[in-house]
Amino acid sequence: MKSKLVDAPYIDEFPLILECKVVHAIEIGIHTLFMGEIVGIKADEAVLGEKDLPDIKKVHPMVYTPEVRTYYGIGQFIGKAFAIGKKFGS
Repeated sequence: MKSKLVDAPYIDEFPLILECKVVHAIEIGIHTLFMGEIVGIKADEAVLGEKDLPDIKKVHPMVYTPEVRTYYGIGQFIGKAFAIGKKFGS
């Protein structure tokens, strides 16, 4: 489907879609690092948790490692933002 917010298509069947606009593009050797700003979120009710926000345990996000062509699941809870460092005296 065509996004109304950004110049990019998306797959309607995906349970979570983050629509982003490019804020910076930085050349790093033979690669380009793109930094974006989220301008829209589309989420199926099945992946929402508290306060109708996406719940990472329901989304089951994954990352791709192109060097070895593998996918990894992510989502283990580590700690609360801005509080985990206090535990270690930082």
